[in-house]
Amino acid sequence: MFIFVGKVIYAFMWLFLLFNLIFPYPKPANVVAYVGLAAFVIIHGLQALILQTTMTNQEKQEDKFKAVRLFIFGVFETLSWKNKK
Repeated sequence: MFIFVGKVIYAFMWLFLLFNLIFPYPKPANVVAYVGLAAFVIIHGLQALILQTTMTNQEKQEDKFKAVRLFIFGVFETLSWKNKK
């Protein structure tokens, strides 16, 4: 339940930050949103890149969207992997 709630919160955070690209918020808030979006993209991008480089070709074939889910949901996706095992 905790993991699901975390994933929902991350999805809303992504929507909040991406919404700022289409309809910018008022002046001080848009800067915070841009910095937050940059931080999200860098941190989650590094996590997905590390996962992609450590996976074998067989693992990549079994689950093609694993890195994408990690990019979107971050640590909550890794926690869900732990619960599945």
